[in-house]
Parts: sequence; C-alpha cells; structure tokens
Amino acid sequence: MIADIFGLIPLVSLGLLFLIFKQIDKCWRTAILSAAVVWGSVVALSTEILSLFELLTFEWVLGLWLVADILWLIIYLKLNSVKPDIRSNDDSQLSSFLLWLLAGISLIFAAVGLIAVVSPPNNWDSMTYHMSRVVHWMQNRSVEHYPTSYVPQLYHPPGAEFAIMHFQIISGGDRFANLIQWLSMVGSAIAVSLIAKQLGANLRGQVFAAVFAATLPMGILQGSSTQNDYAVCFWVVCFVSCGLAGMSAGITLSNTLKIGASLGLALLTKTTAYIFSIPFILWFIIVGIKRFHQKMLPPILMIAAVTLILNIGHFWRNYDLFGYLIGAPQDFTKEYKIEIFTLPTFLSNIIRNLAMHTGTSISKINGLIVAVVKLLHKILGILPNDPRITWPPGQVYALSTPSFNENNATNPIHFGLIFATIMLISNNPKLRQIKIVIVYLTATITTFLLLCLLLKFQPWQSRHHLTIFVLFAPLFGLTISQLSNYKIANYIVLIMIFMSLPWIFNNKFRPLLGESNIFNSRNELYFTSRPNIELAYYQAVDFVKSQNCTNIGLSFWTKNSWEYPLWVLFQQPGKPTPRIEHISTIDPVVEKKLNSEPYKSFIPCAIVYQSTKDDKQGKEIVVKNQTYVQKFTLEPLSVFLKK
Repeated sequence: MIADIFGLIPLVSLGLLFLIFKQIDKCWRTAILSAAVVWGSVVALSTEILSLFELLTFEWVLGLWLVADILWLIIYLKLNSVKPDIRSNDDSQLSSFLLWLLAGISLIFAAVGLIAVVSPPNNWDSMTYHMSRVVHWMQNRSVEHYPTSYVPQLYHPPGAEFAIMHFQIISGGDRFANLIQWLSMVGSAIAVSLIAKQLGANLRGQVFAAVFAATLPMGILQGSSTQNDYAVCFWVVCFVSCGLAGMSAGITLSNTLKIGASLGLALLTKTTAYIFSIPFILWFIIVGIKRFHQKMLPPILMIAAVTLILNIGHFWRNYDLFGYLIGAPQDFTKEYKIEIFTLPTFLSNIIRNLAMHTGTSISKINGLIVAVVKLLHKILGILPNDPRITWPPGQVYALSTPSFNENNATNPIHFGLIFATIMLISNNPKLRQIKIVIVYLTATITTFLLLCLLLKFQPWQSRHHLTIFVLFAPLFGLTISQLSNYKIANYIVLIMIFMSLPWIFNNKFRPLLGESNIFNSRNELYFTSRPNIELAYYQAVDFVKSQNCTNIGLSFWTKNSWEYPLWVLFQQPGKPTPRIEHISTIDPVVEKKLNSEPYKSFIPCAIVYQSTKDDKQGKEIVVKNQTYVQKFTLEPLSVFLKK
C-alpha cells in the first residue's frame, strides 16, 4: 500500500505542472499539453542521465520526483501570489447536451482507467518486450543494451517504457504500468478538441472531436495496456497542436521548445512517429518560411536540436551495437519493410488497409468485400497476399472482423464517419475555402498513404492506424457540428458513445465481465491470453525456488517467448531479488554483449530453457565450461541445473 502511494509521486508532479501552466497559458487544455511535454521530457532526460552512472535505483528516482515536486510547488506558489487570475481563454458556455456528452466520455475514461489500475499488463508484446526490457533496465540500473534472445527489446524506441520504469522503480511493482497508455488516451481526446478549436470548430465541434477519439474501439482496448500505440499518438497530436499554435501566434521560444520536445518524445516512443510526423513537419516548415523567411532558421534548428537531445541516447546505443541509429536488424526488417515499390503494390496496400475497417459480423457481407478486394488485385496483376508487401508470408488473405483483441481490433463505425466527413468537406463551399482545414486534411491523408507506401500489410496493422483515426477527430468534430440538422449530429455522437460499451466491458485480455475478469488473482491475469502455459511457468519457477538459486539464466530459442511473467513469479516478499540474465541469443550481433561485463562473469545456478516443439536439445547444456542437466520439463519450459 505504501509502495502504491510512492507511485503517485510522479503524477503529483504532472498535476503541479498543469497548475503552473494554467497560470501562464490561461487555457486548461494548452496547460495540460504543456505539462505533459515537460513531464515527458523530465522522464526522458533524467533516465538518460541517471543511466550513465547506473543510478536508476529507488533512492535516486524517488529523490528526483520529490525534488521536482518541491520545485514545481515553489514555482506555482510564486506565480499564484504574484498574479492570481482565474480568467480562461476557453469557452465555458456548455449546453446540457454537451455536458451529457462529456459525462459519457468521463465514464469511458473512468472504466478504462479502472481496468488499467486493477489489471496487470498481460498482452503479448508486454510479456515479450515492453515489460521485459523494463525489468532488465531496473536490474542493470541502466538502459544500456544487454544480451537478450528477443532483439526488439533493444532496438525499438524506449520512450513509453522509460515512463513505466519510473513508476515501477518507486512503486516496487507494475500497478501503474498501464497508466501511460491511459493517460495518453485521455490526453489525446483533450488534444484533438484543442486542434478542432484551432481549425475553427465551435465548442460543440470540439466536444464532438473528443467523443470521436474517446470511442475508438482500438483506443479503448489499448488505453489499459502497455502497448505504445496510444503513447505515440498522444505525442504526435501534441506536436500537431503546438505546430498549429506556432502558425497562429508566431515564433515564440516556449512554443518552439514545445514543438521540439513533443516531436522528440514521439520519435522516442515508436518508429511509426516518423511516418505520422513528416507531412506536418513539411507543412509547418513551408508556412514558417513563407511568413518569417530567414527568421525561421533559428526555430527550425532549435526544434531539431531538442528532438535530437531527447533521442541521442537511444540513437547512440543502437549505433554502438548494430551500426545504425534507427530501424531493426536484417532478420526483423523483413517483418516491416516493403521489399518492392511499384504502383500496383502501393495500391494493393491502400486497398487492404482501407478494407481492414469494413469487416462486419455478417459473413455474406464480408465475403462480398473479400471478393471485391481480390477482383481489384486481379486487375492490378498482384496477389492480395504477396510476400513482398505482406507479413507474415504465406497467409491467406482474410478480412478483419470486429474484435475485442487490442492487437487487431478495427474501427468500422469511425471509418465510415471519416469518409462521411471527407464528403461533407468536399460538398461544403465554406469549409473548402478554409485553407488550414484543407491542408490539415491533406496532411492527415498523407500519413495514411505513407504508411501504405513504407510498411508491409500485417494482420495487426490497425494498431498503426490508431494515430491516423485520432488525427481525423478534429475534422469530424468541425464538420458534423455544422450539420444543419442538429438532431442528426446529436444522434451520431450519442450512438458512438453507446456503441463503445462492448469494448469497455469485453476486452479480450482485461475483461470487466465474465469468468476471467480483472478482479481475479493478479498472477493468473498475466496468462489470460495464454492459459495453456500458466501451469508450466508456475511449476518451473517453484522448482527453481526450491533449489535456493539466485542466479537464473534464460535460454530462449523462439521469438516472442513470454519472459516477463518469469520475473514476476520469481519475486518473493522478504527475500533478495534473483539476478536473471539471458545466457544465449539468436542474433550474432547481440551475442557480443555476452562477452562483456557484467554478463561475461555471470554463472547461473539454474537455466530456464524454452525452444520450439521440434527442438532436438538433449538432456545437457554446456555454458562457460559448466555442464547443466535437465531436471524439470513441462512444455514449453525446461529447467537445467549444474551437474
């Protein structure tokens, strides 16, 4: 309980920052975005600095946030005493209907927030790399690359996990791990309402934009997880909002820093941020040069410098080990990178990415859509599952249907509303004449086209679409709020709120209802999506514990091995935390880390082994001239002890 209270300290810092910026900006939404950008920058920079000296420990991280809280409190009290002012630039005349909509949004956020706090992280990516890298960093007291059998733990941008690690270090557990995505969900809805205002929407349109973002099925499912798609989405919409503010208010130091920091945090969170940001970067630079000419050079350089400072640590670690700043080793790039650039392959990706959100629960309709997709591919002269633009290879093309799985859930209702929005803009002479609206629409569509151009089509591609859907929210709010028939617009947003309920209650991995709901044993919930391996993990861990072994080696020879649950299960209250290290790696480049300290001198007393079903591993393993004999096995794990 006390540890959980410690975990609130970084949130107190975020709240104090909001109060400070509320005094400065007078706009609560701008203040929230400003506070988030400063908070995220503190997380990123402090992590890198403490990591240099291997000081990512409870004492140092707790001290950091206590000092930050005291500093923010002093600044707030000073600002409040010098110039108390309760005026706000935000519109405050909310109709009863808009208040009901905000109440609906708040209930969605509250329900997803409850799930995020009660349930442990338990989706596939969290178990294989998001949470696994966090515990490795905590053990090493540094975010330096380390030996691992699953290389994505190293090369993927670490921004979201940095924040998770801060909470985990000072709280002693993963109670707050899901909050990063939840905070990003809430922040994104606030940000798009502000962007709608910047595009010219009235208060009604701003609330509609927030409803659109808050009710996305993929967003609701991800809002209680430790994925990073909503985290990168939040930083992207922060960047866009700050850029629009810069175009409106002109060049200021504070906004220049916020643009650079939000862009830097987006790139530090997920590689797809490069795709989402490029169209808006070009837009802001072109407008800036047209308006300010050579005066725009210093802000551009400052934005680039801030972005680089936030990412230089991760860039350097990748370059030092892999020889490049951004991207993945060759064995992993084939999962993402398009292998051929032609007009037919580009159109194929566009068709399949669009069709992904048209699936229904009616098989006949789905069959008709699949037939149309295959016909279009036949005209293009390309297969709908061409391995050069599809991952994984060899799969038969199938249409995604509505799902409660955060890895492949789609947004069919919102997809239809996006097309309706585009048509309404095209048919509305007033909106067509508003240049900022047309350019914003063009930039948002361009992010989708770039995604289709650069990334292979995957069954879980809708995760990458989340940011694009959220970027469309301001356009939806602006357009639908201007319908001449107010009742139709009201019914649309009300239906969106009610239609979101199934995704709130029936999250596949973290359901509020049903036998496997989130109020069951926390340890059992780690295995919600893979209950068949739960017994093997419990028994393997109990066997190792019975040997009083404190140096545990991991030898995983399959990609996507579930590592994080082992770290959780090996924890014993009142006993020293065991040291857990990978003693083998699939990637020859990462293997170099095995020959460097402190990993070179690590001698395990037990090895937890996992491999494919066809593995021919014998009853013995030789590691560093030590022979280990198999003493326990239950698929998919085996345990080897020193002979």
